[in-house]
Amino acid sequence: MVYFFHIVGGSELYPDELGRRLPTLESAKRHAKVLADELRTGGDFFGSSFVRVVDEHGNTVFECPVSSPKSD
Repeated sequence: MVYFFHIVGGSELYPDELGRRLPTLESAKRHAKVLADELRTGGDFFGSSFVRVVDEHGNTVFECPVSSPKSD
């Protein structure tokens, strides 16, 4: 199955036009969580941003929030 990992930041959508072939939905969820963590640590996206996982049929199958960085 091909999954697309769109980045939603506020009212902006940054579409994944290539997608990624992964064997299971669980592997797509893990990939989305890694992307969300990379976005968080990169500092460009946080708060209301999230990674939206869409399957090859156009169905949203998972959304993973990009949490704001933790303060010490």
